[in-house]
Amino acid sequence: MNNGVITDKQNLAEQLLSTVCREAPVVDRVLSSAGDLSVAEYLQQICRVSQISYQPCSDIAEVIHEYVEPLLGEQLAKRTAADFLKHPVVLTANHHGVDFFAQSVQGSLLFGLAKRRIEGISTIPVFSCANIPLDNVTYPRGALLYGTDCNDGIWPLRIPFYSNKLRRQPVARVKGLDTNMLQLVLKRVQEVAAQGVDSSLIESLLQLIEDEYLSEEVQAQQSYSAQSVILNERIWSRLFTASAKMPQLVTIELEVLTQKLLLRDLRDSGSLVSLLFDKGMISKLYQRLNSVAGCWDQDLLEQRWEGRSDSEMKQMSGSGTFCFWGVDKRFRRIPLMLVEDLGQRMLCGCDDNGVEYRYSIEAEPLAEAINQGQLMPSVFSCFLAISLARGVTCLGGYYQADYLPQMQQCVVDLLMQEGQSQKAALVAESFTDGYLSGMQAIMIEQESTLLPAGPLEMLATGEVSIEELEFISGINIRDAHSASLAETVADVLSGDEQEIDWRHTLACIQSEQLSDKVVIRRLG
Repeated sequence: MNNGVITDKQNLAEQLLSTVCREAPVVDRVLSSAGDLSVAEYLQQICRVSQISYQPCSDIAEVIHEYVEPLLGEQLAKRTAADFLKHPVVLTANHHGVDFFAQSVQGSLLFGLAKRRIEGISTIPVFSCANIPLDNVTYPRGALLYGTDCNDGIWPLRIPFYSNKLRRQPVARVKGLDTNMLQLVLKRVQEVAAQGVDSSLIESLLQLIEDEYLSEEVQAQQSYSAQSVILNERIWSRLFTASAKMPQLVTIELEVLTQKLLLRDLRDSGSLVSLLFDKGMISKLYQRLNSVAGCWDQDLLEQRWEGRSDSEMKQMSGSGTFCFWGVDKRFRRIPLMLVEDLGQRMLCGCDDNGVEYRYSIEAEPLAEAINQGQLMPSVFSCFLAISLARGVTCLGGYYQADYLPQMQQCVVDLLMQEGQSQKAALVAESFTDGYLSGMQAIMIEQESTLLPAGPLEMLATGEVSIEELEFISGINIRDAHSASLAETVADVLSGDEQEIDWRHTLACIQSEQLSDKVVIRRLG
């Protein structure tokens, strides 16, 4: 593909994979070093565990139990916490919300294969990011249907559960789906059915709404975030045969987990988070992280702070922030920058209306703002408390495996400069380059094309068997990346570059290239 133009249809898959490698260097690194490995071999390679850490993992296990128990019950909470202590490796590539996104659902499946092979492990911990808006590419706003014509309009087909006016609200702050909202969704699904969408997909979605979304346990939850934890576990349990012995999926909101850890760490002068209260250290940290993806663009933040144009303000909405996001009255995120005011260090930012927000960087004011819902931890704060401080191996997406090692090196370097070599050595022990995304192993055959399989496609075509799981374990890592190209390319390319008609051509080519290399399901 050259400037968005298909130059060679027969080699389109290779062109697209090369594009992904260019835009996401982590994928290039993994394919170069491990592309010929089987899924099982690769999982064994990346599921490394640090033997030592600066702070104990038991802190996280306690928070996991506290989070899971009211949503999924005491027994599952105890097992999840115990499993985590036994094998502190988690998946952090997913976004929070009910997961219909094929790439992340199948990423969870691959992670489940790793956990399934560890004796005594019965849960799959997924720390999912909830700071994303409802209209994120993973579409937590509703359901995704892949078994439709990818050459006809927007694909995959999106069925919204939430109003369009809420699309920019972060998943972490959205109210739960109530019965009135779900009755409207049922009508919307019936309208889609009338348009000729495969009846088995429609039936699978209707059954989920009736049996799970409208269940007493789900409707008792006030937030969509809490509902998602229950729904993801229930949908997951429907995907596999009993003989497959796939561990239970437990999704935990990454930011809530981090907030609970921060409330402990902010009051602990010996915690790694306490470096935020060292005036010299935090200033150096602010400067060093400016060049790291997932943090922020300092120049753009300063332009926003100075009241520049509306276009720059809108541009800022997709950039990062320092340590925390502010939350405005409409529950929208506010990027924050570090400033000094009369000798006091502050986190400052403005919302889209130019309203100013200020937060003091001191333990008690930060804790109070977190408790009141005025602050949400940033990507850096999450990984500072979980990965760098407590040595948890976090398997992330194709960007995390690039920026997390940079964050780690930044903290290690600053600690060394401050003469804290022992603390630096412990932070350096964390494994931060783990990557588990951009891969799929189950596809849907539709006429002469192969399409990704989301949970609805899996439900419509039968439970995943132990034989299929064994086959998936032997799939080549390069082939697994090829099977996921339709979604990876759409994720890494800009909107303009996606305007070309490549999806249908790719789906046809993959029917020839992958028919015997992945698990194939057929609708109808």
